Amino acid sequence: MAAKGSGDLCPRLEARPASGANQREIVADLDIVTFKALIEQCKRDLSYDALLNRLQVVFSSLSRLSMSFADPSMDPKNPLSLLLSDVQQAYWLLRECPPEAQILIASAAERIMSSVSAMPNLVTPRLMKGILIIFMYPILKERPWQSSLVANLCQIVWRSSAACQRVLKYYLVTPRPSSGDGVASLEETMAWLVWLVHRFINMRVEMIEGYVTRAGLPSSTANLDDNAKLIKYTEFYNESLNGFIDFMDDFKRFREKVFALCNFPFVLTVTTKANILKLESSVLMREKLQLAFFRALFAGVNPPYLLLTIRRDYIIEDALVQLQHKSHEDLKKQLKVKFVNEEGIDEGGVQKEFFQLAMRELIDPKYGMFTLNDESRLCWFAQSPLEDELALDEYNMVGRLIGLAIYNGIILDIHFPLALYKKLALAAEPQGDPSRLDEQWDLDDLMEIDPTLAKGLRQLESFEGDVLEAYDRTFQVEYESFGQTFQHDLIHDGVNIPLTNANRGEFVKEYLRFYFTTSISKQFNAFSEGFHLVTLGSAIQLFRPEEVEQLICGSPDLDFNALEQITQYEGGFHAKSRIIRWFWETVHTYEDKDKKRLLFFATGSDRVPIGGLGHLSFTISKNGPDSMRLPTSHTCYNTLMLCAYSSKERLQERLMTAIGNAEGFGLM
Repeated sequence: MAAKGSGDLCPRLEARPASGANQREIVADLDIVTFKALIEQCKRDLSYDALLNRLQVVFSSLSRLSMSFADPSMDPKNPLSLLLSDVQQAYWLLRECPPEAQILIASAAERIMSSVSAMPNLVTPRLMKGILIIFMYPILKERPWQSSLVANLCQIVWRSSAACQRVLKYYLVTPRPSSGDGVASLEETMAWLVWLVHRFINMRVEMIEGYVTRAGLPSSTANLDDNAKLIKYTEFYNESLNGFIDFMDDFKRFREKVFALCNFPFVLTVTTKANILKLESSVLMREKLQLAFFRALFAGVNPPYLLLTIRRDYIIEDALVQLQHKSHEDLKKQLKVKFVNEEGIDEGGVQKEFFQLAMRELIDPKYGMFTLNDESRLCWFAQSPLEDELALDEYNMVGRLIGLAIYNGIILDIHFPLALYKKLALAAEPQGDPSRLDEQWDLDDLMEIDPTLAKGLRQLESFEGDVLEAYDRTFQVEYESFGQTFQHDLIHDGVNIPLTNANRGEFVKEYLRFYFTTSISKQFNAFSEGFHLVTLGSAIQLFRPEEVEQLICGSPDLDFNALEQITQYEGGFHAKSRIIRWFWETVHTYEDKDKKRLLFFATGSDRVPIGGLGHLSFTISKNGPDSMRLPTSHTCYNTLMLCAYSSKERLQERLMTAIGNAEGFGLM
């Protein structure tokens, strides 16, 4: 039996018998001019039969529908001829018509989608125009149509060919302004599609209690990811999925390369991803610990932990020597830090302090590895053409330390631009090459790091005078490194190529390449190698660059109301205890700097975990009766110890003294 052609993917609908002046052949396609004329005619005739007949014929097959609303200057069979604005305007005008017209379209669209979803391989790029016309239909917001029609739409998008998906992407990323009368901007269209996808996911989760299969919507969402940066990436998070799915089990399926929601990480919140990473790290640490014990039984001593013994006056030197030759397997063990001549037993608090001190020293511009911009307060790699093996080893160690911090759940007080995390993400891909970003860097990326330099290059781009005369420079740039001045040609023989109005665009492009890649390639490669030695193959691959930044640096939201809500009390204290009420009344008046000092004193870190302070485990415990003793803490367990001070004033004075002298376990 011969297969049906793609133009007959669904049964035709019988049109209403036309009457009177309408007894003529009905044209199978439709355009906005004809649509408006039909509506005006129906208003005059006090009958909408002509419009209903036309809609019934147009929506009788995907092939006919795909010929409609085409740009009159193009062949209607061209996959890129659809005027999406005309489609949206037509749906807007339908609001003036009887509900029967909207129900007719919805019913016909449902028949088309049901038929096509059974044979998605027959959908051609031209027919994708019809799919888009249906996708734009506002009635999809109404629940009765979502479970079936949207499901089939998503199935078709998911299973369509790469050529069809390119057509879909073309319509979703081609800029167009909103012009009123129901015509949505590109951003509004994307927001509508994402809302539609989320609504269907939520319905599926409600219907099947969290079980999502390949027929579900996460798969289709993959084709609506935000490559065009039209809406914020967090709009793709789906709270229903994040609340119902066992994501550790899902991550196992992901690692086994079978269907899993982790294949579509943009629907997962950063909190969910962080929890996956935390669970994965815990499992790996436990496995390494068990393996070490078994090896110790049969093969002699095998350290169960990654143990660093650190002298406070030689933090960087000691860390470098001990981490330099550690293998990937060693770095996956649970980290323990021991400060020489100190009694702190590392149950988490000592390593927090170690990371704070080590990163503070390494990132300090005085150390020469990174520069700190006074405007943005962000760090970037120091530019240097020199071959310094020791410096490269130190960059590698910085990468390892940041990777270890992620693996061990430590949040760091470091301030890198998003550009760094973009480069790390690309370097982690198979055959990943961060230089692939060279064509994507723009002045917005530079503005984040060095606002003055970015503004200067923007002025160059928009300068209305004679660039050659006003700027008097070539395609060669100068920079300083360790007190020496170096020159670099942005292009071949750049020193002899003057900057002009004609080539200033190329100058900006090449300068961005130099800034983000060429001038720091050795430094970044060493840093990236150290970072990925720890993180490669882990759940870190689920994170976007922006999310990696949150994972490393924490959340900026110091919501102490959320912290108060989750705090536990021990030793006789409770939420209504007088000392506890005084404590919260006091800290709620603190400025951010003092709130950070309190966090550092009590938890060993002044950073807020992903998800905010409401996700922190925090305890306040009674430490005896009233006295002049300072508050203390067990940073390993995020526990603050308070005496039952006799007055609010004494509590305030003792607490402020304590948090002002928090560094070093000898003080706690």
